[in-house]
Amino acid sequence: MWYSKLNNKRLWKIFSDISAIPRESGNEAGIRAYLLAWAKENGIEASSDDRGNVYMKKGGTEGLESLPPVALQAHMDMVCVKTPESDHDFTKDPIKIATDGTKVFAEGTSLGADDGLGVAIILDILSDPDAEHGPLEAILTVEEETGLGGAYGIDPEKITARRLINIDSEEEGILYIGCAGGIDIDSSMKLRFEKASGKALRIRVSGGLGGHSGGEIHKGRANAIKILARYLNRLPSFQIASISGGTRRNVIPSSAEAIITVKDRDAALSQVRTLQEEISAEYAIVDPAIRIEAEETALPEMAIKTKKSMKIAEMLFCSPHGVRNMSAAIPGIVETSDNLAIVSMDDERIYVIYTVRSNTDSRKMELMSEILSLNEAFGFKAVANGGYPSWTPDPGSKLAKEVAAAFRKIMGKKMSVTAIHAGLECGIINSLIPGMESVSLGPDLVDVHSVNEKADVASSERTAEFVKKMLPMLR
Repeated sequence: MWYSKLNNKRLWKIFSDISAIPRESGNEAGIRAYLLAWAKENGIEASSDDRGNVYMKKGGTEGLESLPPVALQAHMDMVCVKTPESDHDFTKDPIKIATDGTKVFAEGTSLGADDGLGVAIILDILSDPDAEHGPLEAILTVEEETGLGGAYGIDPEKITARRLINIDSEEEGILYIGCAGGIDIDSSMKLRFEKASGKALRIRVSGGLGGHSGGEIHKGRANAIKILARYLNRLPSFQIASISGGTRRNVIPSSAEAIITVKDRDAALSQVRTLQEEISAEYAIVDPAIRIEAEETALPEMAIKTKKSMKIAEMLFCSPHGVRNMSAAIPGIVETSDNLAIVSMDDERIYVIYTVRSNTDSRKMELMSEILSLNEAFGFKAVANGGYPSWTPDPGSKLAKEVAAAFRKIMGKKMSVTAIHAGLECGIINSLIPGMESVSLGPDLVDVHSVNEKADVASSERTAEFVKKMLPMLR
């Protein structure tokens, strides 16, 4: 097996088993069945709710039965993205995992360590016969990646614990006690077509790193949709026959494509070369493989009318993307941002999707209103939906202090306590269960939500061991 030379074979076998089961958001039936069967096999009480979340309970070990219960929480779904050349089918194919002994990664797809590794860490602890702990609960949710739907649908009656350890963060040694709230914007416009004329070009933007639109938004990576719009906005006249870009609301678009018609082929190709020179220089450090390419293609029969094509390009060009405000309360943390996430079209309409995040509700609403107004000005119909609350940090949290103290004692170094710009389920769960206190931690992961996603082997094993040793210290 790929994990045969790694130290914590139980942890990696569980992660391997999880990764063999398709579990894209909304398709969690298989992983849910696995979790319930795994619990039965290991003598652990388990159940599910109407939303599809799974709950597990295990009594405390000898001498620790009277400790207050602790819930370990992670989500079972994953973001599914693949390379353009991959033929992977996320509805039936297992993730192909590999390791170089230092990192664990997937071949041609996202790895799903977000948050399959969090689930694996929880199951590793529950099945370790040598682990010492008070009463333990596990809360394993669905549809986290598409709007935190599982967290909204939890059944409070199934949860006894009032202290929760969320294992869905991506930096070892950092303890999160707050996160941004968010809201999605869906926009569309009815299309009008005309006979295509001129020369047809296929314009491709590819090679971007992409990544999590919360965790990586501050890194200044290229948004492929914005680069495509930047190119189109330079052309004096064109028709759009097709346009697409982005894969998920919470993923920075790493690729985009359009088939267009132009009158002056040579001038259009010259603009491609010019823009490539510009973006190569601009993204040399943060996104060095980003590229824009063009090739001639067959002239389509129909295309969007010229005037409307140019209006679409201009709207995308003017759409905000990236960091809007940095936090004044927590230095180095993004306060407000948005992700121009997806553009697509069918025979009748063009669709554009954004995600706005902020730790400050007023700024979240301000940026949302700006995007709605922009879309309206260009003739699009946009609506905001799917909002979720921010998780307000509590610097006086008893749980946070205990976890940080345990980290110092076990690991021999200080834990950083802060907030994160990405959305976490803690805020929702806290709001649904009176008295619940939460923190979030996790191992070192890089480039989640992308085909470059990797999990650090040593960090993952240390994190599992830390949580295991910490549990009997929580009083």
